[in-house]
Amino acid sequence: MNNLKKFKSREVFISHVAIGANNPIRIQSMTNTKTEDIKATTSQILALEEAGCEIARVTVQGKKQAYALEGIKNALLKKNSKIPLVADIHFYPPAAYIAADFVDKIRINPGNFAEKRAVFKETLLTETQYQDELKKIEEKLVLLIDKLKKNKVALRIGVNHGSLSDRIMTRYGNTITGMVLSAIEYTNILRKHDYHSIVFSMKCSSSFLTIEAYRALVNEMLKLGWDYPLHLGVTEAGDKDDGIIKSSVGIGALLLDGIGDTIRVSLTENPTKEIKPAKRLVKLCSNRSKEPSIEFINNSNPIKSFLNKKTLLALKINKSGELATISNDKLNLIDIFYVENFKTSKEDLELIKKLKSIKKTIISKLDIEGITKTYSLETYPKNSEARFALEITPKDDFEKLKKLNPLFIVFKLLNSNIEKAREFRSFIQENNINTDIILDLKYTGSLEDIKILASSEIGLILYEKLANGILLETQENAKETKSQIDILELSLNILQACNLKKYKTEFIACPSCGRTLFNIQKALKKIKEKTSHLPDLKIAVMGCIVNGPGEMQGSDFGYIGANTGKIDLYVNQKCVEKNIDEKDAVDKLISLIKKQGKWKEKINSYF
Repeated sequence: MNNLKKFKSREVFISHVAIGANNPIRIQSMTNTKTEDIKATTSQILALEEAGCEIARVTVQGKKQAYALEGIKNALLKKNSKIPLVADIHFYPPAAYIAADFVDKIRINPGNFAEKRAVFKETLLTETQYQDELKKIEEKLVLLIDKLKKNKVALRIGVNHGSLSDRIMTRYGNTITGMVLSAIEYTNILRKHDYHSIVFSMKCSSSFLTIEAYRALVNEMLKLGWDYPLHLGVTEAGDKDDGIIKSSVGIGALLLDGIGDTIRVSLTENPTKEIKPAKRLVKLCSNRSKEPSIEFINNSNPIKSFLNKKTLLALKINKSGELATISNDKLNLIDIFYVENFKTSKEDLELIKKLKSIKKTIISKLDIEGITKTYSLETYPKNSEARFALEITPKDDFEKLKKLNPLFIVFKLLNSNIEKAREFRSFIQENNINTDIILDLKYTGSLEDIKILASSEIGLILYEKLANGILLETQENAKETKSQIDILELSLNILQACNLKKYKTEFIACPSCGRTLFNIQKALKKIKEKTSHLPDLKIAVMGCIVNGPGEMQGSDFGYIGANTGKIDLYVNQKCVEKNIDEKDAVDKLISLIKKQGKWKEKINSYF
């Protein structure tokens, strides 16, 4: 595997497993058993290890869970397992002090390790008061540093968007800047005490915010001369395809651009199901950038000509029957239909007539009346009045575009070469060309592989605004045939993960852990079955109140574990109903959505 990185990090050991430098990308996961249940937790860690997990994390809420770590570690050793063990700490520093005697890495969240739970109210502090707060944090952190150094235990500074402290949010807002500075403050304390076995994470529930946060941190590290490894992840990604695609957009885009040393694909499923997509993600994104970088592009400086343009979705159709089973709501999300191999039969012409009747743009290389003709740079019409689309490749002479004014440019990106897309974007920008750019990307392989690689590459392309539209194609192989329905569904899922098109309800769902107070997998499945047809809504399904209220920010409704088998319901981050029995909570959520006037009945209609 080509493991060269643009951001070259130092080597940090988690027990015998080295991350950073030229080591492979390491795969992690987290148990969802009760940590104090030593037998169940050990069993799940062993199952994770067998599946290919290289580092396992467990939640540690208090002293009971912290002391259980000794039994878990001994039980693993009896099974000849040497998988490194990580303790996940929130709110209770004494648990970290105990855990440091038994684990190989501690994860702390600087938003809540040494400060009160955020209540999302401004805490106005003078500069003196602000510095006094940092001194209090240092007093608690020093006790942990001593243990970490003595036992050769690594530390992850795990910043989460949505769980920043009120102190940070008052000064910097709930922003990427706040996330970066939260990490930097803690690291300055660690460095002051000569501790350097540090790993960073900057997780968000938004894939694009995740990319932004990691790049911002890396840029800051480059300025400071730091080189600590990065643990990548998109938090609360959800389950199944939603979780895999959302994770691939965020994690894959970073890996492709040479950022990242270890990853976790967080899914609201059995943790062992995280390992296979994580392996695929590492393998498919192994062609990483080679040249060290002095800066990573942030989304704050996009190409001007694409700044206010909506993201376009194009779909190739070869025969009229391909659209027969696409529902109207999905059909309406397709902006451009690229017609291929039509025989201008009665059925084909009738389809074109229907598409035109709903004001859809149709392009084709074929000579069909009323359709925008697509040409190459060698065959474009010399009549400047003619309306036409252009299909070009990286091998073409871009200079010819300066004198042309096509309606669209379909840029066929050969061999998924992101650098060629960047070069073309630069040419467009330098020459003030304001034409819509549709990137045509073709993938070969299994649908599972294509989901991950296409999500990673398209995520990077759309994050950097290298184009304002995509046309996804797949090449058939002997093992698997992909229908246009598959391709359309994948394209829409990717655009939804990028928050660029909405065709279904967006779910923010944590992967669950030992803190989870109800059957979150069952609840998420039931909620999705009843509400997935509401594209204007964002619903958060969170296992507990540790990060739930903060990390559900931006959600219209929240379904949060409050106590064992009890649920709190939120509207716009405000708790409106408390301690609902788990068996009644989903129905109560539906009633709440209706009460708020956000409910629509599901309509199944087809073109």
